[in-house]
Amino acid sequence: MREFHDAAVIAAVDPHSLVAEVERCLADLGTGRASQMPKAALPIAPGAFFLSVAGIVPRLGLATSKWASYVPGAAGQPGHSTSRITVSDATTGEALATISGMAATQLRTAATAVAAAHRFAVKPAASIAFVGFGGTNRAVFDLLAALGSLPADVRIAVRSTESREALTHLAGVTVTTDVAAAVSGVDLAFSATGASTALAAVEQLAPGAVVVSLDGSTWTIGAETVVLTDRVIDGAPPVVAVAFSNGTEVRTKATQRVLLDIAGSAVTDVALAAIVLGAPS
Repeated sequence: MREFHDAAVIAAVDPHSLVAEVERCLADLGTGRASQMPKAALPIAPGAFFLSVAGIVPRLGLATSKWASYVPGAAGQPGHSTSRITVSDATTGEALATISGMAATQLRTAATAVAAAHRFAVKPAASIAFVGFGGTNRAVFDLLAALGSLPADVRIAVRSTESREALTHLAGVTVTTDVAAAVSGVDLAFSATGASTALAAVEQLAPGAVVVSLDGSTWTIGAETVVLTDRVIDGAPPVVAVAFSNGTEVRTKATQRVLLDIAGSAVTDVALAAIVLGAPS
């Protein structure tokens, strides 16, 4: 059985191929040609948990299961996450590979965020805001940079002056502790802070803008904002955001803003695994 760790995953993944495969796998899920189990969480302590997810994409002939964990850090310190994906043949059930480390999860999360943002955009983003700049949003930033999709106007909102000063090396990027200023008038925003209170109002973004919330971060939502989620709520089937043939069809008018609450789909682990296993050794 093959084994992959972070360095091998990063070396194997072509950004364009990954985003395209994530789009296909989510479309498969939305049309019933792929399936996944609901996420199962096992609490460890307050704010800490184990997480199990599994999915199968027959088109690729692959299935994956992931065992992951998260433990919060001490005050002012980052938390600690782990992830191990087992990749199996979707027909025989034979285990083909393991993928260990956080690179796989960060890459597929970033690819999902980018795919969803592109699908629901009414125009190419002339300005982008990142609310929070931990591992998740940094992965989105890096993926957009690799795709050549970062516009001239990029803004990053962080919590502290220390965090702002730590990002001064990012040339051409505006870094601030003022979330409202960061998101004001932008076409696209990605949030990953874990905040339990509202970060800002979706209506502060430009008309027709898209907000992608990657960790449940909350926003103040106006009456006309379209909200889509891939979470299972009260047992109801989730809305798979990028399964729509044309993302703009969810709006009744082009000026409506869209908030995408993305918790992550197991089939995107399958997409990542297909790219990694298919890369030259």
